[in-house]
Amino acid sequence: MFTQPQMFHFARGTRLAELRCRCALTQSQLGELCGVTKAIISQWESGISKPELSKLIALRSKLDFSLAWLLTGVESKNGTDPMREIQGESFFDGP
Repeated sequence: MFTQPQMFHFARGTRLAELRCRCALTQSQLGELCGVTKAIISQWESGISKPELSKLIALRSKLDFSLAWLLTGVESKNGTDPMREIQGESFFDGP
């Protein structure tokens, strides 16, 4: 069974894999977009590790998706800035 933090990382990884599939990209192609290897993308998607904010921002600049959705599973509200919605939350703590 997953612990609560592991479930959170796994859910975020699942959303990243969903985003990749929606964009018809391989793990290698997604990695190229944010400057990491296919192995790193695989680790992110499986919840083994998590991306740095700078990598997500780089990816966001190339693909159309909500950072709030990727990090929390919740769509941004009323077109507000997704980063403002998650400001102050510690989504990047831990491994």
